[in-house]
Amino acid sequence: MNKTISFIGTGNMAFAIIGGLTSENSSLPVPKSQITLYDANAEQYKRFVGDFNIAATIGEAIESDIIFLAVKPQNYATVLSEIAGANLDGKIIISIAAGISTEYVEKILGKCAVIRTMPNTPLLVGKGLTALCRNKRVSDEDFDLVEQIFAASGSTIRLEESEMNKIIPATSSSPAYVFLFIKAICDGAAAQGLKCDDIRKAVCDAVIGSASLAKESELSLEELIRMVTSPKGTTEQAMNVFYSEGFENIVSKAMDACLKRADELSLL
Repeated sequence: MNKTISFIGTGNMAFAIIGGLTSENSSLPVPKSQITLYDANAEQYKRFVGDFNIAATIGEAIESDIIFLAVKPQNYATVLSEIAGANLDGKIIISIAAGISTEYVEKILGKCAVIRTMPNTPLLVGKGLTALCRNKRVSDEDFDLVEQIFAASGSTIRLEESEMNKIIPATSSSPAYVFLFIKAICDGAAAQGLKCDDIRKAVCDAVIGSASLAKESELSLEELIRMVTSPKGTTEQAMNVFYSEGFENIVSKAMDACLKRADELSLL
């Protein structure tokens, strides 16, 4: 790819995206010399090894063809106000923050090509999922290119912007739910006296295997549950507790709270 790329904000998500782009196995390899970093906290640069360009100001950072806004939603107004007034013709602005709409970005920056994305942290290991949408100023070619950038670190899904907040509880925040579930199983095993140095790995492998089966099987999720749950068996006893304690309702309430916050961030 011959386009230059800038990251305003160099936290974990930016680090993950850059890692996918610069990997030797990337389907869309980008030389580090084509990537510019800008962060108010210079300490963030320490983990980026190689000949990246370091911008002294946001003004320098937005000289690139593709500009990632990789800052927290609460900081968007400040960052966008520093960019406002710049000539953004021919550039692509990419938002990776929850709740920040393309309309919000355009309201401050003026007419410009904006792609809104919602990635998740498994991008750090090349297994991420990124949802994308765009405003009408983004060409098909540019949208395809940005999708390839995220595909270098996992899989992608295209959505209408009206669905972007709704995908957050399902794919962006859900890794935290899974981590908590894994932690609960590991803690439970320890409380029962299981002595196993690799219990975290074992539980993770069980979760990965289960997710792979759910993804690849033609059976419904209910059928897969029944496949494991023998009548009057051990799994049935565990599932009865999940059902009686309202496990599915807890997850539903958590997702509702997540979506509510995403909608609140949209109004900032």
